[in-house]
Amino acid sequence: MLTLAVATLVVAVACAIHGAVGFGVNLLAVPVLAVLDPVFVPGPAVAAGLVLSLLMVVREPASVDPQLGWAVVGLVPGNALALLLLAAVPSSELAVPTGILVLLAVVLSAVRLDLTPSRVSLAVAGTASGFMATAAAIGGPPLALVYAGDHGSRLRSNLSAFFIVTGAVSLLVLLVSGHFGADAFKASAVLLPGVVLGFLLSGPIRGVVDRGHTRGAVLTLSAVAGTLAIVQGLAAR
Repeated sequence: MLTLAVATLVVAVACAIHGAVGFGVNLLAVPVLAVLDPVFVPGPAVAAGLVLSLLMVVREPASVDPQLGWAVVGLVPGNALALLLLAAVPSSELAVPTGILVLLAVVLSAVRLDLTPSRVSLAVAGTASGFMATAAAIGGPPLALVYAGDHGSRLRSNLSAFFIVTGAVSLLVLLVSGHFGADAFKASAVLLPGVVLGFLLSGPIRGVVDRGHTRGAVLTLSAVAGTLAIVQGLAAR
């Protein structure tokens, strides 16, 4: 019962932050869930993120960018490149350079590098997201940095639509490969109350974020993601 209570609390907090900013649930929740019980990762964690993204798109549906499909297209070469590298290099060896790339992108964005959404920038961000998600489980920052200059609602709706596609594909792969069975389904159901609670809590929090703090929140979460990737990569050596 203690494990379930802690898991629910962790997911609720992570979903509240994700629901307010637009990303971060896997970044914040997965490391703790993996320690609490390995059954929570990856399937149930992916399912929790997918449910949260669906709720967010329903809440803020009007701002989805019609060009977002270019980011989805970019996932294919990004995932393929990561898989090729993982076949030759351990994932622990990729975590540090991936984290450094995220921090470099944060620095460039902080000095006002123009990353406005376009076909090219979205395709590049989608490729980077696919690569980083497969290589180091931090796929959110590249696309978030592209939309960091937009209003919070637009950023959240576009990231949510993107995560629905990636989450659905990930779950399908896990199902087909036999890595999402009865235990994973039960664990997903256990996490659902935390997802709903976090989503509800994110409502008032996003009002604070939207008062000129969207860019700062994206840069902060992205910096945390890059730093954690570097720490995990160094610890695994």
